[in-house]
Amino acid sequence: MGAQPSVAVWMGGPSGEREISLLSGTAVAEALQQRGYPVTRVVIGERGGWAIDGARPRPLAEVVGELQRGAEVVFPALHGPFGEDGTVQGLLETLGLRYVGSGVCASALAMNKILARRVASALGVRVAPGVAAGAGNLEEGLARVEAAAAHMAFPVFVKPACLGSSVGVTRVREPAGLHGALAAAVTAGGGVLVESAIAGIEISCPVLEEGVSGPRALPLIEIAPKGHDFFDYEAKYTAGMTDEICPARIDEAAAARVARAAVLLHREFGCRSLSRSDFILPADAEPVFLELNTLPGLTPVSLFPLAARTAGLDYAELCEVLVRSALVPWVGPWRR
Repeated sequence: MGAQPSVAVWMGGPSGEREISLLSGTAVAEALQQRGYPVTRVVIGERGGWAIDGARPRPLAEVVGELQRGAEVVFPALHGPFGEDGTVQGLLETLGLRYVGSGVCASALAMNKILARRVASALGVRVAPGVAAGAGNLEEGLARVEAAAAHMAFPVFVKPACLGSSVGVTRVREPAGLHGALAAAVTAGGGVLVESAIAGIEISCPVLEEGVSGPRALPLIEIAPKGHDFFDYEAKYTAGMTDEICPARIDEAAAARVARAAVLLHREFGCRSLSRSDFILPADAEPVFLELNTLPGLTPVSLFPLAARTAGLDYAELCEVLVRSALVPWVGPWRR
């Protein structure tokens, strides 16, 4: 094998998922260095400064040339707005840089829970009963959503449309709690979504692309929070708060249905390299779609690496597979 391509790992950013991004990015950088890749670490500040390999943060305009020259592949270990919503992907396309993960359209579509559920439903994937208000004319939309949601079966989940890691999500047990939950969700921007809570097992299905072989579902993960109503931010990122069981303890037929749905969503959304779709599996075993993540958490203890490890791919190998996926010819908006 020839020299390994140089990789710039981008991490940080201004979103509410910044701390998880820094953990993901640091772990990815260390793993790639262990496998002999020249790695540059790029930390994006909360207010827009860009720090390259520990240098002082500078405005993007001052570092564009260094970013373009600094790597053959960019690994955006970024989460949430400005990370996996198509914004950074558009910048990378403009700079003409190859990168790990999905393109602009798939990233923006998956990040918006309102649009994502509409696409999933159109593809025949089951979604929970729900009502939504987009970012446009939000005040009027919120009044409509609150009135409609009051007649839904409770409990319900109130979610910001464009955040991940369960940031801003509230489980509401009765109509009286709707107003406050909606107000909290609105502060994140991008609209709100209210969905009925579906009783069942939460299942996460990572999808990985290796070379030109196409996407495949990795072993499913069963999510079982302890002492929490749902898989919220604390349950996700506090050690011991959740049992993450891989492979999931469900029968083969149900597992196959979840895997088929996850691969279908990955393909039809236009995802690339990796994705992770989350579902509720109710008693009737027809999976209910929750969301699709185009840049899921990549700390060594995150769900995606857990599934890869169960499939026989250790963390460093997984990071290398993802870098190699960025080198496969791909038709972007105006290149390749």
